[in-house]
Amino acid sequence: MVVLAASICSRGGKAIISRQFRDLPKEKVAGLLAIFPKLIQGSKQHTTVEHDNVRYVYQPLEELYVVLITNRQSNILQDIETLRLLVQVVTSLVRVVDEREILLAAFDLLGAFDEVVSQGYRENLSLQQIQTFLEMESHEEKIQEIIERNKELEATEDRKRKAKQLEMQRKEAAKRGLPGNAGGHGSFQAPAFQAPAPSFVQPAAAPAPIPETTHKPRAPRGKGMQLGKKKGGFDDSPSASLLANADIAVPTPKPKPQAPPAAAPVPSYNPEVQGVHLTVAEVVTATLGRDGSVKSAEVKGDVQLRIGNPDHTKIRIALEANAPGVRYRTHPNVDKGLFSSRQIIGLKDPSRGFPSNGAALGVLRYSANAPEEAVPLTFNCWFAKSDPGFYDVTLEYEVSEGFTGKMTNVSVIVPLVSSNAHISDSSITWDQFDDHLEWIIPEITADGDTSTGAFEFTAEADQEDEFFPMEVSFTLNDPETTVGNVKILNVFSATAEDENIPYQEVTRVTSDNYQIV
Repeated sequence: MVVLAASICSRGGKAIISRQFRDLPKEKVAGLLAIFPKLIQGSKQHTTVEHDNVRYVYQPLEELYVVLITNRQSNILQDIETLRLLVQVVTSLVRVVDEREILLAAFDLLGAFDEVVSQGYRENLSLQQIQTFLEMESHEEKIQEIIERNKELEATEDRKRKAKQLEMQRKEAAKRGLPGNAGGHGSFQAPAFQAPAPSFVQPAAAPAPIPETTHKPRAPRGKGMQLGKKKGGFDDSPSASLLANADIAVPTPKPKPQAPPAAAPVPSYNPEVQGVHLTVAEVVTATLGRDGSVKSAEVKGDVQLRIGNPDHTKIRIALEANAPGVRYRTHPNVDKGLFSSRQIIGLKDPSRGFPSNGAALGVLRYSANAPEEAVPLTFNCWFAKSDPGFYDVTLEYEVSEGFTGKMTNVSVIVPLVSSNAHISDSSITWDQFDDHLEWIIPEITADGDTSTGAFEFTAEADQEDEFFPMEVSFTLNDPETTVGNVKILNVFSATAEDENIPYQEVTRVTSDNYQIV
């Protein structure tokens, strides 16, 4: 069996994409495909047709043909099996089988063709294996992009923080009546103070260390009718940040007869993350029906590692990750064999350690098509036409049977054609804007009074569809279980497995593109 080319062409024989596996010129393939429609018109076969020294093995797909061009000595049964696999690949990579979608997905399709056929001979692969190969390549690129982006953000924040602290030191020096360059004692380039040179005057008082800025906490959010409220409050404005930064307690400097002592050395670990911190972050994406149904749902998650102590970089993480139907992928530097056999996250080179700069590093990713019972929140939407051009709307939510725990920061955003809306229930927390209405639910529990709830309002609209799509957002902190069923079991030394390492663990589930349509 030798496959000369695999092509997708139109009903008129126009080649859309084609992959040659032997030395076959482009013009030759285009000519063979051009005469292909004429050959099948007079053929009694429905899958193969022969011409000169080649055989066409084909299958109609919407308004197109998927065609294998082989030599006449090839095994027809194997050719048909190869053709079926190629058709499955095409339908899995494009949403609608037409010329435009084929051209948009041409790169992925040609890559998949190379996975199926190599040098004219079929590889013994399944559709799932081909999809895995294609996804793993893009997955590694995404991880590298995320790592680079996190590094850039960390560097930007570090520069802002240093510039801010230098500015505060200059202000403190000006308050004490010191020269403008006296504030350099506390700069990041020279953190240690130097003893003053001997002189005939009394030594100056040692400048007191500048404490960190403390921001005043924001006032809690109120409930009830909040007409015309905007998303950004006073606390988010630049003037509010300046006022918060000005709230600095400066202790009175105490004079000392001797020279000021040298400053303490800067610690090499991140003061915000002084150990091993693990975060299991899961994102639920769902499309809900207006009648409480679930049209589709998907879950993506990852395990992020942060280390702030350089003594705890050579570690391994034992976890549980065995949910059926979930695809798990490890970081390229992680030992995949160790994870597959023992479900342990560790570097390929045990002599190396994880970064200890306190930045988040994704070590494991997973994704799955979530079952209906995994969707934590569903909605029923009721509409009744009231006055001409107005609707009475009732939104009712209900938690799923399998949901346990507490859901916070729940928000439902309803599109509006105008700001002409009315809410009569003052016990509901809501915000109204010109183009949408936001229903705010502070907390939802599975076994409490908040397991169900309703929101009623009247708004201007000509038809029900003008209230859709509705956007839903929520947060689950430290739930008992996740769809990916990822649990951190232990953290231990990479050189001595009986040496446990203390760690902190946080599990968080959030929503993204969670819509009612």
